[in-house]
Parts: sequence; C-alpha cells; structure tokens
Amino acid sequence: MNNEINLSEVVEFMDSTLGISPETARRDAPSALNGLQVENDGRVHKVAAAVDGTQRTLEDAVESGADLLLLHHGLFWGGLRPITGWWRKKIRLCLENNLAVYSAHLPLDVHPVLGNNACIARGLGLQDVSPALESHGIQMALIGSFNGSLAELRQKYAELTGAKVTGHLADPEAPAERVMICSGAAGAEIYHVRESGVNTFLTGEENHWVLNAAKDMGMNLLFAGHYATETFGVQALANLLAKRYDLPTQFIHNPTGL
Repeated sequence: MNNEINLSEVVEFMDSTLGISPETARRDAPSALNGLQVENDGRVHKVAAAVDGTQRTLEDAVESGADLLLLHHGLFWGGLRPITGWWRKKIRLCLENNLAVYSAHLPLDVHPVLGNNACIARGLGLQDVSPALESHGIQMALIGSFNGSLAELRQKYAELTGAKVTGHLADPEAPAERVMICSGAAGAEIYHVRESGVNTFLTGEENHWVLNAAKDMGMNLLFAGHYATETFGVQALANLLAKRYDLPTQFIHNPTGL
C-alpha cells in the first residue's frame, strides 16, 4: 500500500464519523482537545495509533514511518504548559518529523461501533446491548447481557484486555446476567450504576474506595486497567482508515500497567 491521502480529507472523515464538533467538545474534559492537534505538510501515507501521547509514543510513531498518529489521550492531556524543556521536545519532534496528531477522547469511548465500550461489549459477546449512564447529554456506558457465570465473565474480560482483572465478585458461580461497561476511570460512577438496577460493573482503573463501596453494596465490580480498556477505540479507528483509504497502519503498544 503506497497511497497518499490528503490530511484534510482524513480529518474531515474522522470528525464526521466520531461526531467531533465545538458542541461535543464542551462535554469532554477541557484538555481533551478532540480533533487535529498537530498538522503536518498535508499528506498521509501511514497511520499509527496509540492510547497516550507520551514522548516514547511519539518517537515510536516517527520510527514506524507514520505521518499521522491517532491518540485517545492527546498531547495536551496534562493541561496548558509553556513550550519549554520536555514539552518543547515533544512538540519539536512532531514538527521536525512531519507527524500529524489527531486525538479523540469521549467520542472514541462512546461511539456505538468504534468506541472502547462497544468493542469490549462485542468482545465479551454481550447481547441486547443498549446505552446507559447519561452525563452531560452523553450516554457514557453500555448495558448488555452475558450468557455465563461471573467467573466466566472475569476470565473473558481478562483474555480480551490482556490484563490482570481485579475487583470483587459476591458469588463467582452466580449468573452474570446484566452487565454495565464503562472504560477508563469510571469507578466513581458506581452509585449511579447501582441506581440503574445493574449489579455488575466493568471498568478500567482500580479505585480503593469504589472497591469498598462495591463490597458494601454487594455489587460485582471488575477492573481491567485504564490503559487496557482503552486500546480498542484507536485501533478500530485506524482499521477503518486502512479499509477506506488503503493505508498501512500500526498500533503502538506502550502500556502503563495501570
């Protein structure tokens, strides 16, 4: 594959597909800055995808020969900073190596096909899946039915994410039945999950008080890691670009272990 695609065309397609607009931006974290974050010379030959915009990820993307990097947590996730020192080094790396950077946070969590939640739900084989957990006009999670025990659900969650799954199961041999999924660091929503009538919650990042709350309420709670639960969306988006534009893609795997 040796295609050359206009960056503007690819960005317009991703913005439209993910529903990225000034309106949706107001519903996300201010530092998400969804959309094109760094522009290149206007051409795309290869796409890389990664979860976090770290220095190592940028270096790996450049080494791979990519001129477009897709991120879930973009370059500005740490907030506004003077362009000095290590931060200048990151920006300079992109500019000097013609690396465009595109980021999608919430839009790539909640997309009904490409989103992290949707990919996890499909991977687990959930049935009768529907949106749930509304916040600021966005359905943040998915609910579906799992045909198997809680122990089987935990094992499949671990296999799907490639992570060590922790948490609490009141009775591992009980049927899992209705399950809610919200990737990343959604543990603090556990009370809203309980209010929805769902007794089993799958999320990413471990949280001490959330685990204790789950035990107190008799809820089932499984953590698979923030990073591990958010590798799916960027890969799904990259695969979509590969099919649409006949472009080579590469996933850059830099896990945090969290």
